[in-house]
Amino acid sequence: MMKNLVGILLVSLFALASCQDDENGELSPSYVDVDWYVIKDNPDDELDHLIYEIYSEYKMSVYYNDTIGMEYRGMDANGDSIIYYKTLMLGYSIEENVTSMKYSLSKQREDILEGVKFLEEYVIPFQQAGMKPKCFLLVEELILSDNSLDVYYGMSGAIVSRLAELKEMTREDKEAFGLRVRGSEWAHALVNNYSGELEDFYRLSDNFNAKGELKAMHQQDIQNSFFGGVFVWKPKEEYGFLSSTPSTHYSPSSYVCPTESADVLDFVIEVLKDDEANFKATHANHSIILSKYEYMKKLVDSVKKDLTVK
Repeated sequence: MMKNLVGILLVSLFALASCQDDENGELSPSYVDVDWYVIKDNPDDELDHLIYEIYSEYKMSVYYNDTIGMEYRGMDANGDSIIYYKTLMLGYSIEENVTSMKYSLSKQREDILEGVKFLEEYVIPFQQAGMKPKCFLLVEELILSDNSLDVYYGMSGAIVSRLAELKEMTREDKEAFGLRVRGSEWAHALVNNYSGELEDFYRLSDNFNAKGELKAMHQQDIQNSFFGGVFVWKPKEEYGFLSSTPSTHYSPSSYVCPTESADVLDFVIEVLKDDEANFKATHANHSIILSKYEYMKKLVDSVKKDLTVK
């Protein structure tokens, strides 16, 4: 009898925990137990059904609208319904200022369907457990600080743009874009969770020359900016960089080196390609690049083991 009473008491406590008192002392829902990221099936719609199938297999939510749900929450003093709308807040990250983020949603369902198929084939099956975003939002265009982006990873999810371009992409183009999306996922996780391990990676470019020919570019770099240090002396490969952009404020022969996040992304993508022989042959004369590649490869392998143990 005592065991039954204890069981009834526990059930009652759990029920009460999901409710709260209103002004009249009556119980009302707390609205804190809704899982907004659950995808429901719509078998009559090809796009929505595919999104449901992806969620069922991979537990990954894909959206093409940033309002992902609504809930009736009673009546107000005027007798009107109170409706709560759940909106994705993906433009938040501890690594950069995203107050200027803007994106446009696509109205072309064929383009959206192509985007979902792209994620299904080139991105989601290859994601690393332990660092996957909470969801993907597919958009037409993504702008951050007046710069056009194809992918952005925040703390609440990821945004992938270029929907209208996908139908014109070759398989090789899609594979490269898929690598960029997955690489951005890795770069976001590494920059935010393995900053100490990355210091030695940055230092390979910072201190490449005992004469101090390159002044600790990464230490001078403003991490919240899209621009790094500007150099004119040698090709970017001599400093250990895989990418650069022309400088519009200095001489025509100068260029802008990548920021720390962009530098990490460049090398993560090369590691994920898993084509070490070709990479080393291409950069056989670029010792700093080879050193950074080896460092990033070991770090990626280490993180994979770390996440598998967890």
